[in-house]
Amino acid sequence: MNDDQRPDVQYGDRVTIHGGSGNIGIQHNNGPGAEALPPEVVALFARLAAVVTELARDGRLPEADRQSLSEALPVLTSPAAEEPRSRRNTLLLLAGVAQSLGEAAAPALGLANQLLALLSG
Repeated sequence: MNDDQRPDVQYGDRVTIHGGSGNIGIQHNNGPGAEALPPEVVALFARLAAVVTELARDGRLPEADRQSLSEALPVLTSPAAEEPRSRRNTLLLLAGVAQSLGEAAAPALGLANQLLALLSG
């Protein structure tokens, strides 16, 4: 069952008025991850995606690490389409993999940590 068929998920505007006067405001429910990310955050995700793409192609790295890096790319290339928790988990995974890879992955570690700081603050 997709989200469009789930009765407990509401997308679109919902207006509830409980009587009285001066009622203002609309609750917007645009779906998971629909909030806009600042342009500088999107740019950092794009830079991280480029670095991770290069690392994932590096044949000197263990296959399991290259696979983990490749699996993270969809979140990095479309961060606004993802849930905040998914973005955070992906960044934490990348930071862990980059830490274990050492100097070769230092740029990825720096960008992942920078994004984690921006998104949590």
